Order: sequence, then C-alpha cells, then structure tokens
Amino acid sequence: MKAGPLIAASAVFFFLWVIMPVTLASHGSIGPGSVIFLLSLISLVGSVEFLRGMRRESSRWFWGIPFAAVCTALLLWTGITEWVVLDHPGNPAFQMTFFLPPAAALLLCSFPDDCRARLRIPTGVVAILGIVSLFLASGAFFIPTPVPAPGVMEFVGPLYALLLMPVVGLILIVAGVACR
Repeated sequence: MKAGPLIAASAVFFFLWVIMPVTLASHGSIGPGSVIFLLSLISLVGSVEFLRGMRRESSRWFWGIPFAAVCTALLLWTGITEWVVLDHPGNPAFQMTFFLPPAAALLLCSFPDDCRARLRIPTGVVAILGIVSLFLASGAFFIPTPVPAPGVMEFVGPLYALLLMPVVGLILIVAGVACR
C-alpha cells in the first residue's frame, strides 16, 4: 500500500486551513465553495486510488466506500448545487463535512489485518471524533433553531473545522505512512 493516495484522501479535512489563505490571497475572488470543491475532488481521487490498492491487499477494502461516497456527495454539492441554489439556510457544504470523520473511521477499518492491529488507537480516536461529528450533524440538519440567535453551532462549528477535522486528516496521513 502506498501512502500517497491516503494523503490525497485526507486533503478535505484541511478545508478551513486552505480556505483562509486562498480567500485572503485572492482578495475574495475565489470563494470557499470552489476551495471545498477542489479539495473534495483531490480526496475523491485519493480515496478511489486507495480503494483500488486495498482491493488487492485486504478483504475489507469495501469499508472505505462510504468515505468515497461522502467525498462524491460533497463534490457534487459544491460543484452543482452551491452555485445553483442561492437561498439555503446555513452552509450545506460545511454541514456535509460532518459525515467525513465517521466515514474515515470506516476507511481505517479497511486496512489489512496486520496494519489494522497497529492502528487500533488512531481508529478509536477517529471513531470518537466521528461520534462527536454525528452529534453535531444532528444539530445542524435536524434541529432547526426557532429564533435566529447564536447557538452551539456558532461556537462549536469553527472549533470543529479548525481543530477536530485536521486531527482526523493527520491521523489518516500517519496511518498511510505507518502502514506502507
């Protein structure tokens, strides 16, 4: 297994760290939707290449399919709907990123048996972050706020995007390097 595809697959986890300098450098002409689209494309290509390689090495390769599906959904949302649908509450592209950590936990479970044994702690950390992520997703998708007042998402959302998502991305990179 090569580490390159898994490093590429982790690109989407650093979306906020890429959006900030790109938006500042382009003086706002390149928006967050375009950056997330590009990072989703890189992650989708990386995850498909990773799955192609895993098919030969692991009988559990199909556990990585949900990660590729989430990257595809994110790519389609930012590529089509983000530029067509002008009036939508919140940022659905950001809300879809909540499904990345649980899918990444499944991706880590698709490793071969000998490598998966070494990745129990990182997989557990990603799974716990995935549970937190699903909790945040339930708040973002299913519980509408009756009054437009600051809620949990206004405080936890940036913390999630700035810290928790990059931690998952770094764990994927470390797992790819550790299991070469």
